[in-house]
Amino acid sequence: MLFCLLFATSPALATHIVGGEMNYRYTGIDQYEVTLTVYRDCLNGQAAFDNPASVGIYTAAGALVSNVSAYITDETQMPAVVNSPCLIAPTNLCYEVAHYIFNVTLPALPGGYTIVYQRCCRNQTIINLNNVSNSGGTYLATIPDPTLAAINSNPYFNALPPTFICTSEPFEFDHSATDPDGDSLIYELCTPLTGGSRQDPAPSPPNPPPYTSVSFAAPYSLNDMMGGIPFSVNRFTGKVTATPTMTGQFVYGLCVKEYRNGQLIGESRRDFQLNVVPCPTITLASIFSPTVVCGSLTATFLNSSFGAGTYDWDFGIANVTSDTSTSFQPAFTYPDTGTYPIRLIAYSSYNVLCNDTVYGEARIYPPFLAALSTTNIHCSPQFQFFDQSFGANGNADYWSWNFGDGTFSSQPNPSHSFAIPGDYPVTLIASTDSGCTDTASTTLHVLKIPSPAFQFSLDTCGRALNLLNYSQDASNYRWQLNAVDVSSDFSPLLPLNASGNFAITLFAISDSGCVASKSNTVFVPSLPDASFAWQVDPCDSVVRFRNYSSFASSYRWDFGDSTSASDVSVLHTYQLAGVIPVTLFATSDYGCIDTATENIFFVSYKEAGFDFIQDSCSSFVSFSGVTNNAVAYHWDFGDGNFSTEKQPEYTWKRDGTYNVVLTVNGEYACVDSVGKSVDFELPKGERVYIPNSFTPNGDGLNDVFIIFNFKPCDRYSLRVFNRWGKAVYYAEDISDAAWDGNYQGELVPEGIYSYLLQGERTSRQGTVAVIR
Repeated sequence: MLFCLLFATSPALATHIVGGEMNYRYTGIDQYEVTLTVYRDCLNGQAAFDNPASVGIYTAAGALVSNVSAYITDETQMPAVVNSPCLIAPTNLCYEVAHYIFNVTLPALPGGYTIVYQRCCRNQTIINLNNVSNSGGTYLATIPDPTLAAINSNPYFNALPPTFICTSEPFEFDHSATDPDGDSLIYELCTPLTGGSRQDPAPSPPNPPPYTSVSFAAPYSLNDMMGGIPFSVNRFTGKVTATPTMTGQFVYGLCVKEYRNGQLIGESRRDFQLNVVPCPTITLASIFSPTVVCGSLTATFLNSSFGAGTYDWDFGIANVTSDTSTSFQPAFTYPDTGTYPIRLIAYSSYNVLCNDTVYGEARIYPPFLAALSTTNIHCSPQFQFFDQSFGANGNADYWSWNFGDGTFSSQPNPSHSFAIPGDYPVTLIASTDSGCTDTASTTLHVLKIPSPAFQFSLDTCGRALNLLNYSQDASNYRWQLNAVDVSSDFSPLLPLNASGNFAITLFAISDSGCVASKSNTVFVPSLPDASFAWQVDPCDSVVRFRNYSSFASSYRWDFGDSTSASDVSVLHTYQLAGVIPVTLFATSDYGCIDTATENIFFVSYKEAGFDFIQDSCSSFVSFSGVTNNAVAYHWDFGDGNFSTEKQPEYTWKRDGTYNVVLTVNGEYACVDSVGKSVDFELPKGERVYIPNSFTPNGDGLNDVFIIFNFKPCDRYSLRVFNRWGKAVYYAEDISDAAWDGNYQGELVPEGIYSYLLQGERTSRQGTVAVIR
């Protein structure tokens, strides 16, 4: 047994499969000639036929016998044939058919064989299937069990299927088949099979049986695959009939079953996509009807026929033969008003069997006049419109208002508001039930309504309202606060003298006197009011402050002694006494601040105390460490003299010991005193001893230049210079000065050196000799 096994790569996914079928013919001694027929959409951009196509052969148990790579034997375009001589075939459809013919050797096998080809995908525009974007087709034939038919060729269809049928036109097609063995054939509609997927569009080998049927989308089904008069087939002749009413692409399946000796031995399946399209006729008679004439007896007839060579009009006057015309678009004058039947015959230029006739009416009416009127409140964009149409044949019962701004109405007396000022041509087309129509027009001037707009900012703490005007199409303005006129300025700044809600209203006034207003509300919060009281016990340093402020949320106390606090009511311990300015800062939620300041006065107990020092170079005794923060000071210097200063300087006229007494707060209840003895000596003056030479030779005698200051009255620095003016020694205080004759680690040469003593009030200079 020889099998021809060829392998091919899977072609790219495309939506081009429109149908297929599979046939085989027994040629003798287990040999079969297999014909695979595939139909595709040949519009631009569609994928080509598979070449080769992968055809699988399976046993009844689903075992793969062979995977045949079949190549195209022939490829042709299917003709677009219309089923009526008076219809025009569409030109936007194109199907191609390819045949794959190959031979295989298949020995007799219990259960027979299944020969199958699968391909995805169908066109996504198919409307009678679900999941069409991932749906392909399975095309197969079965070789029966040898006990049913040892030798068999399955039936093949005699004619290519039609590529299209015409909408609303009765359709007939001979789908009959021929069986080479003369078996009995029965035809029926059957559900097509799906096969392949987007992920594997051309399975190689194809999948084994069983196979899945496509799913019809509602409302379609096996019994109604295209709508209209359902698709049906004569089960004995294979003649298919239908009258579809919906355009689109539909998939159908047709099966022919073969019987031998009364037993079913196999079937042939045809799966095909059929296009239902509108098919124009070669000749069409068409007129505008009814033809209505108002106010005249002459009617002009509109001819919209096509495909005709000549015409025959009959204008419908009874018992008259001269009311005819052969013109394409004739005019005819009637003897009176009334309704007349019209007939037009359009004669075909191609086929006398395709002549067409149409009937209509001519309605001749008296005149009808359209008229309108309007009302409007000054400055309002709202207009009321009134139909004033009249005619001898009746009042209007149809209205078409065009307001000139892109809006329309079909009411008899509509109202309309114009969104934009300007001039508008308003048109009324009115007619009666007779069809008489007339047009009336007018031009409306819609005034500009001012567009008031403003913003405001509130100076909460300054109680000022700043109004910013952004109005348009206005020349004058009027501002109100709480319904009271307050300004006519463009953008005023208004002072406010109260808190609460204020209603702001802006009236914008145009040159035409049109007025529009806009309102808003501003809330003016109350300003904080700082207030406090204080209390202190006699001779105490703790002051109690009680806060009586209002409309405040935070506080700061300045106690007048460089300290502060933020509590509402506070206690404060002072080191000071006497008159102290205390300030309370009260701050509102809006950041506004008010202050209250009071000079508080109290006397607290202070322990008297002091120190003193005498300047040896002057006659003054200085007092320090004096009691702080007393309200009053009284000094008794023990010689009959007194002072009320806190830290006086005092000099006695003669040497002696004096008892100095300090009394603090002597004028108040919180009094304290302390006394100290002061030994006073009148100053004797300053004495400074400066050597005129020294011998830095290391013998321990006069090796260092030292200056001696007795009862110093000033603080001196020392600088020593060589003969060239270069400083060779420096000491900040002569009390620490001791020059050993060295400069930068070496002894200076013998000689005369000058020195400078620089004090705060005086200076001294001289020379010193360096001797070895």
